[in-house]
Amino acid sequence: KAVGESARQERADPCLLLFGPPGRRGGIRGQAAEDAGHLGVHRAPPGAGPAGARSDHLQPKPEIRVPGDLGAIPLLQERAAMHGFSLQLLPVTAPGVDQKSTWLQVRQARPDYVLLWGWGVMNSTALKEAQATGYPREKMYGVWWSGAEPDVKDVGDGAKGYNAAAFQHGAEPDSKVVKEILAKLHDKGQGTGPREEVGQVLYMRGVVSAMLGVEGVRRAQERYGKGKWVSGEQARWGYENLALDQKKLDALGFAGVLRPISTSCVDHMGSNWARVQTWDGKKWAFSSDWLQADEQVLKPLVKATAAKYAADHKLTPRTPADCQS
Repeated sequence: KAVGESARQERADPCLLLFGPPGRRGGIRGQAAEDAGHLGVHRAPPGAGPAGARSDHLQPKPEIRVPGDLGAIPLLQERAAMHGFSLQLLPVTAPGVDQKSTWLQVRQARPDYVLLWGWGVMNSTALKEAQATGYPREKMYGVWWSGAEPDVKDVGDGAKGYNAAAFQHGAEPDSKVVKEILAKLHDKGQGTGPREEVGQVLYMRGVVSAMLGVEGVRRAQERYGKGKWVSGEQARWGYENLALDQKKLDALGFAGVLRPISTSCVDHMGSNWARVQTWDGKKWAFSSDWLQADEQVLKPLVKATAAKYAADHKLTPRTPADCQS
């Protein structure tokens, strides 16, 4: 999910540091969320925008609870107040295979847009129910948890027009890194897993995560010694000082896949770009230009929830001095 390094070895207080490049979870949609899925329905007055919905926890992680448990709901509520659209929250019980009552409400409300904050089987079920109730899929927007091939392939043409946020990358079959993987591994019979999945959305998520993991350690070794064992504290420094400009990304085979990522002690994301992809019945294709998260709205919400989380759990936030270590 995120590139993370434990710094337990050299710190007196046990801690877990989370790094989330290439952007905030949910990106243009909302705050970070680790353990919830949401179905969002938007009923707006003329000229206004969308609405959302909370689901039961679809991905519980009781051992790691992070600020932003409510996902995008606070952000959607803030946006509704800012722009004057009405927001209806519709819960979906995990795992999300029974949504008939939810989509009855959608049919009755006739919202302008539906925001799907789903996970796993909830996504394909929602699309099938939308088809059954006649709700236009082009009016549906999913978060990145709801925008991979397994979410739509079994629905096929029934999901045509459905949109989802892409966490920078989407399906990248024509990228240099994918072509190299096929040539150096699969063409030589050394590939693991189905060849046809290479370059798909979830495959690329793994490729990007692996690249970030390696580059964080490489960055640490540039400071502490190439070829040497990297401690937790040193790895933390490496991940907090990623400097992947476009030239470096292109050389790694990620031209057109990622935008520059530059992390710091106070910014573990390093980027806040996303795109929208649309399912054409057979494959995902980008349908927007690059979009950037509105940090003027997001940062105050994130800081407020982080401060509350730290206070509730008696945690001491890192200081500016610690950032210089």
